[in-house]
Amino acid sequence: MSSQSRAGASDGGAVDVIVVGSGFGGAVAALRLSEQGRKVLVLEQGRRHTRDDFAVARRDPRRYLWMPGIGLRGFFSQRVLSHVGIIGGVGVGGGSIVWAGVLLEPKDAFFTDPAWPSVPDGWRAGLTEHYRTAARMLGRATAPIKGPMDEHLEVVARRAGAGETYGPTPMAIHFGEEGVTVPDPFFGGEGPERTGCVMCGGCLVGCPYGSKNTLDLNYLWLAQRRGAQVRPDSRVVSVAALDAGGYEVELADGERLRAGEVVLAAGVLGTVELLFRSRENGGLPNVSERLGVGVRTNSEAITAVLADDVDVDLTRGPTISSEFYPDERTHVTQNRYVGGWHMRLQLGPLVDGADPRRRRREALRALASRPALQLRTMFARNFIRRLSVFTVMQDVENEIRLVFDRSPVRPWRRVLRSRAVEGLQAPSYLPQANAVARSFAESIGGRPLNLLLESIGGKSITAHVLGGASMGTDAADGVIDTDHQVFGHPGLYVVDGSAIPANVGVNPSSPSRRWPNGSRHATPCVVHPANRPHSRTPPRRTHDDTGHRRAAAIDTRTAATIPDAARRRAPGRRHVPGRLRRTGRAAGRRAPRHRARWDAPVVRQAVRRRRKRREPPRRRGRHPARGAAHAGRARTVVARRPSRDRRVVRIERAGAVALGPRRVPPRRRRDPPRSHLRGCSGITDRGVTVHARARRLTGRTGPVVSRPAPPT
Repeated sequence: MSSQSRAGASDGGAVDVIVVGSGFGGAVAALRLSEQGRKVLVLEQGRRHTRDDFAVARRDPRRYLWMPGIGLRGFFSQRVLSHVGIIGGVGVGGGSIVWAGVLLEPKDAFFTDPAWPSVPDGWRAGLTEHYRTAARMLGRATAPIKGPMDEHLEVVARRAGAGETYGPTPMAIHFGEEGVTVPDPFFGGEGPERTGCVMCGGCLVGCPYGSKNTLDLNYLWLAQRRGAQVRPDSRVVSVAALDAGGYEVELADGERLRAGEVVLAAGVLGTVELLFRSRENGGLPNVSERLGVGVRTNSEAITAVLADDVDVDLTRGPTISSEFYPDERTHVTQNRYVGGWHMRLQLGPLVDGADPRRRRREALRALASRPALQLRTMFARNFIRRLSVFTVMQDVENEIRLVFDRSPVRPWRRVLRSRAVEGLQAPSYLPQANAVARSFAESIGGRPLNLLLESIGGKSITAHVLGGASMGTDAADGVIDTDHQVFGHPGLYVVDGSAIPANVGVNPSSPSRRWPNGSRHATPCVVHPANRPHSRTPPRRTHDDTGHRRAAAIDTRTAATIPDAARRRAPGRRHVPGRLRRTGRAAGRRAPRHRARWDAPVVRQAVRRRRKRREPPRRRGRHPARGAAHAGRARTVVARRPSRDRRVVRIERAGAVALGPRRVPPRRRRDPPRSHLRGCSGITDRGVTVHARARRLTGRTGPVVSRPAPPT
């Protein structure tokens, strides 16, 4: 640690290093730093899940899904961008919660990829020792059984002429004696008790037995015994460099923490988004422009087969237990998915085609021509027991780019969005994946299936996203150096999958790195490139000088802006910026009066309130385009009647005239449901005709003023 960073740590007082994220990179960093006597604080945005939580999550979506925006705080997250869908885990232990436990090493081609910056002796030689460390810490072993799913996969491998490449997959699971709990078998009694794997096939939805070697049972467990603190429910929203050295970390609840060094290990999406936001708000101004470049999906496709035999049970065993290589660049594993109830809704007919548009048309045609077959798949009896899922990955080059831009749904927020790279698009179709599904279906007797997000959505679905804050020789070539330190910000490190600049080609579980500590031969630090996001963009809110959120200005020839009082909204309500859209005569063509059209957020809210309370309709006001003579008065168009009602409704500010209700006889016929904007009549310079709803909208009070409405 540099002296500058140590000065910053002394200012914070409480901790020396803050680690953002508790996945593979964050857990290993916490342990290795704690072993050096540092005071370490690990911040995790998810919860600390118990074994009971994992058991309940297999049948309860509320305990399974991570969607904090709607109150779901489980551990499984799925984030869909324009070109890719990314699966991850959220909670103490990060991606290891939904990890299948696979511990594979990449081929030599991965270490010699030109995307890596050069190091003495090469990456393979430098990382061999650390792979052995990872295997020991994570309890590498192979499954002691071979189930029916494994036998059928072996048949597929032989048919493909790749029978010699078939074999059991090394796993991070304590098999032991099935269902028997024993003292810690890995760390000389220093770790927790472990239970032998019961072969339930539910590794992807959390292990309720304590058999899978998730990070809370090894790295995080040991780090906490050495003094590290782990704080769940702590979402980091920004990081800022301090003038005196060190960094300040801001949490979503407004709390600010300081430390001499900060380690970012929030997964690719979490780390890249946090760096983008911190650079944009000025906290980390020197982050490289290469941020978000070189994101890879591991060239992955997912297929499945639903067996025809309703009584067959393929779930016995760990989630992944066997693998093979159909060709030199392709790797295949099978998956049991106990607890994957959502797969019923995500699978559809198997369709070939590298052209996403053509494949989409063929998939939709298949669904439309045989809807009963799709319904039988969705509502199949014993669905999970009959389901086999295949993960097919390649080390073929692909790339997308992540940018920090306005959300297409909520444009007042800036979020991560994906951009395609010409000629290097992430694949949503691999012919090898469809061939494996067809061959397996023929062997077992069943129906081959594609993910609908791949076949219809044209998106690559992956749990192994890599890159975005990749290594480089300098800031023009990458975001971090070979010691994982961010260029331009000493003491700030990135140690998760976003640092990996090349496709692994297999389930990436333990590519190792050196922990930066001033020496190139420092304590090893394992980094899991499939770590999941732990940081999300908070809502961006702008306020005026009175403390209220600003409304979008409306500026036309006949209307100025919404009055200040009309902009005031109840606390907690989201503001939807709107703009005035106009057609008819004001747009340069002749049209009836009722064709002039306005729209604004205040209007839409008023309509919803009025529809809910079933208030009576109001008489139309004067046509807004006829009021140009009243140039001295600021006018605000708040609502309109649709063309079918042939009415225009308006509110105008007319000096100090107070607003008040008026009585209107109810109509015999209710307005049609599509009536777009109801709720208010208007005030003109000649009279006042305003419903109480307008008074509530504008926030004005005073005596009731009632005069006849002007003629129209």
